[in-house]
Amino acid sequence: MPVPIILLYIIDFSMTHQKFRINILIIAFIAVIAFPLINSNLHLVKDIASTENRKMQAKPAFDINLLDPFPAQYEKYYNDNFSVRAIMVKYFNYFNIKLFKKSPVPEQLIIGNNGWLFMAGHELDAYRGKYSFTESELEEFKLELEYRKKYLNDRGCKFYFVIAPIKATVYTDQFPSTYYKISELSWGEQLIDYLNKNSEVKPLNVYEILRANKDKYTLYHKIDNHWNELGGFFAANEALKQIKNDINTIELNSLSDYTITKTENDEGNLANMLSNKGLFKDTLYQLIPKSGFKAKEVKPVGYPIVKGFPYPWVYEKNLEVPNSSNPRLLIISDSFGANIFPFLAENFSRSVKIFDSWQFKLNEDIVASEKPDVVIVIALESHLKNMLKYQSRLKKQLK
Repeated sequence: MPVPIILLYIIDFSMTHQKFRINILIIAFIAVIAFPLINSNLHLVKDIASTENRKMQAKPAFDINLLDPFPAQYEKYYNDNFSVRAIMVKYFNYFNIKLFKKSPVPEQLIIGNNGWLFMAGHELDAYRGKYSFTESELEEFKLELEYRKKYLNDRGCKFYFVIAPIKATVYTDQFPSTYYKISELSWGEQLIDYLNKNSEVKPLNVYEILRANKDKYTLYHKIDNHWNELGGFFAANEALKQIKNDINTIELNSLSDYTITKTENDEGNLANMLSNKGLFKDTLYQLIPKSGFKAKEVKPVGYPIVKGFPYPWVYEKNLEVPNSSNPRLLIISDSFGANIFPFLAENFSRSVKIFDSWQFKLNEDIVASEKPDVVIVIALESHLKNMLKYQSRLKKQLK
């Protein structure tokens, strides 16, 4: 067979195979993008539960009289709920972490050193000092806190303000050095510094006690953004030390009175964002009093829950020490109140903790009902700006 004809056969054979490969790729691509729709009807592959730390988009109602927004709403719903989405997210996250050593959701979560995870967003801004408080905002804090102090003092009640440090401000050594600080002071430190210099309200500063003990004890969860029970214990003791200056019946807790248990844990609000349970592990510390907690949980009063609050079961917690004549305590807090509350409550006859949907309001109705001797506001420093949205002094002025 002449050489040119052989070459033509080879070229034809090669082109045929190339077309075949292209066709295969096209079919495979169509199969992949169509699989979620096929699987939603045939259920060939069972999906897994989503562990993303957010509420998934609900299916929009179809209204013939309101068609314009429907396509966009349905697209958001479908993007959150299509078949095998959770599996795809799981493996996308896994390969990003294992192969590329980076966070698959950098706008939400930062991977630190030695298996430590950190919250991004407002917590990152607070740590770096980005969008620090303006002079006007600092003055608003001063006026609001002084208004609350006077309001409560007029009712025979002491007022205290605790800023809970974000994890990065305590465990800076575990935070990636690639995130440079814009300001030397975090949001909470900036506010504490300003109030100490300019206000009669001096915050109960727990930053230094946590930093002083962070290497001896693990005070924050590695895979969650909250302080753990040890962190809550040290923060409570520092607060009690300062409250004791006003109320001499207050006693400090002693760590020697507690048994510290350790269990392995792979659950945490940060780890759950990665949709790969077990990829990051932590040690869960529990402090158990050798003689038992004096303050026992009692039935909630049933104060009206803030509309839209996503965790209504933690809105109100009540502890009482039976047959005690000690002062009464009211705490207004966010989720950081949970692990400090039991250690504070040991010194009070009745203690009520209200998680008021990150508003940190004065909550005058609850104050009137409880008639506390001590009110403590506990706010994570990345949530502080919420306090400026719910200023009791401004509401009073409007009346």
